Amino acid sequence: MSIQGWEISARTAGYGVALGCVCFLMALIPGLDGLSVVSALVYWCVCASSWAKINPRNKRQIGFLLAIGTVALLVAVPTDVSIPVIHLLEGNLAIVAMLTGVSFLGLLPDTLKSQKPVLASRGVFSTWASVQLLGAVINMSAVFVVGDKLQRLSSQMSSAQFSVLIRALTSAGWWSPFFASVAVALSVAPNAQFHHLAMIGLPIAVLACVISWWEFKRRDVLTGFVGFPLTLQSLTFPVVLAILVLFFHYYVLPDVAILSIVTLLSPVSVILWLWLRGGPRQTKQRLQNHADIRLANMANELSLFLAAGFLTTTVGLALKGWLGEGWSLFDQFGFFEAYLCYLAICGIALLGLHPIVGISLMSSMVPYHDVNNTLLAFVSLCAWAVGTSISPLSGINLSISGKYAVDNYQLAKSNWWYGAVMSFWVAVAMLILSSVLPT
Repeated sequence: MSIQGWEISARTAGYGVALGCVCFLMALIPGLDGLSVVSALVYWCVCASSWAKINPRNKRQIGFLLAIGTVALLVAVPTDVSIPVIHLLEGNLAIVAMLTGVSFLGLLPDTLKSQKPVLASRGVFSTWASVQLLGAVINMSAVFVVGDKLQRLSSQMSSAQFSVLIRALTSAGWWSPFFASVAVALSVAPNAQFHHLAMIGLPIAVLACVISWWEFKRRDVLTGFVGFPLTLQSLTFPVVLAILVLFFHYYVLPDVAILSIVTLLSPVSVILWLWLRGGPRQTKQRLQNHADIRLANMANELSLFLAAGFLTTTVGLALKGWLGEGWSLFDQFGFFEAYLCYLAICGIALLGLHPIVGISLMSSMVPYHDVNNTLLAFVSLCAWAVGTSISPLSGINLSISGKYAVDNYQLAKSNWWYGAVMSFWVAVAMLILSSVLPT
């Protein structure tokens, strides 16, 4: 294909991703719910047309998910279970739309001015807070914003610096409503209470920082640690946006899922901010560039979530058809069952599969009906936060490996001790949730 042809194709893909998100949001309007199917079809068409640009690692995982899902569907067909053919492709649609919406947050400018680095313990805490608070809203972009500055401040980035980048970002998945992990958790357990998740997720995220600092102190690497300075200016927009999301969720649109509110407010607030700062002409140009570049290259992540959603739906149908409507892997879902699921998903992550694969299988085998939804959602959050940090083939480890020319297996290996210690505290948190919160 010529360069001009590829550019046209990329632009079409970018606008297709945006169209899928718009259709999803319009489907929230009473009477227009049929547009959710249109949204799903648009996303699937974009991912299919972008197959050649999807990296080989993701292709293998997507092929595996679709193959297992197809087998499960064939198993379900001979049974009496009702197969909603028109809705088979809608699995994880809310997550895919949210990923599209929050991608607009990458248009926010780098407000971090050149400052002197902070060193030793203060450097660890400052770098961690910068990555986590920024990453909680702009996700992976925060790692590169901070990582590029650290690279300029250090003669050579250390293993401890890379560990802080990875752990700070992944631990934001314990509490940030803008994170894919929270989207997945609330999709798996739609009746989970987000404020309960945040109340226990935030302390664990802080604990993850303290544990990392203690590890670095024990290894005697604090003295030479060059950290990134945290600035109040860089946090203004993320904090305001987070407050807006919670305000809309609890007071303006209480019947609308928080994922949908995040999907709506993220692009709207950014577009409004760009309009006020640069005017309509500059805003249009920035949005066009975003569609041509960022949205056009989202097929890697979107296709993985769509395939995982297809797997969840079809495996659920097969189990329901052969084992009955109320079948579940466990007779009850308490601490032991939750922690077993967490360990299984982390084990799958160590084998190289994305945690979404294990989470999808869990949601098929542990229906959210009649179980503690907050505990079920917390399993997803913990498996995501720990699993992505210890997996050599997770998106964050591969991204840092490619960006900064370090071995992804060494990145993962440097987080294994951290993963083991955090797994102990995950057990404590799950024990508290299973004991305190009602079913």
